[in-house]
Amino acid sequence: MQQRILREATHLFVTQGYHRISMREIAEAVGGSKAGLYYHFKDKEDLLLAILTAYLDTIERVLLEIQQAGGSTRSQVRSLMLAIFAQPPEQRALIRLASQEMPQLSQEARARFGLVYYTKFIAQVEAILRNGIASGELHALDIHVTTWLLLGMMYPFFYPAHEHELGTPAAAIDLMIDVFFDGAARRD
Repeated sequence: MQQRILREATHLFVTQGYHRISMREIAEAVGGSKAGLYYHFKDKEDLLLAILTAYLDTIERVLLEIQQAGGSTRSQVRSLMLAIFAQPPEQRALIRLASQEMPQLSQEARARFGLVYYTKFIAQVEAILRNGIASGELHALDIHVTTWLLLGMMYPFFYPAHEHELGTPAAAIDLMIDVFFDGAARRD
């Protein structure tokens, strides 16, 4: 039942927004009662954090597998992008949802999520880039800023509405990889 709640709530939050959906509407979508939801989750905020944490658990596993597989920094970043873009648009939209809804949540919830987000996602991307610096593949850069620049390139594609703009994921990924690693300047 908990997995069904997470699945239905994810769909509702992504398509309609966290604040536009009530626990009653989630219960109706699941075919259960509000009491049933509260048995599994303290409140709607707790439910959102459970959804986001489950997603970050998946991303962390992917990132750890990529790092364990080794290869160049470029190939690891490409593998990360391929893994993220292989997900259904609704799953990718969870990153966008988190950034949009975090300011509305309690300070405690924001702090809890921030730690999980950093540990499971940002720190793992930073580790890939840090290894690239250590191996000489990348210049010595501010790792934090560089990580956010990389993720910023991907961010527009976390909106399901932009799915048609992606074209083939591999082509968009190759372009992002080329711009990130080689720049966009013309070289004659």
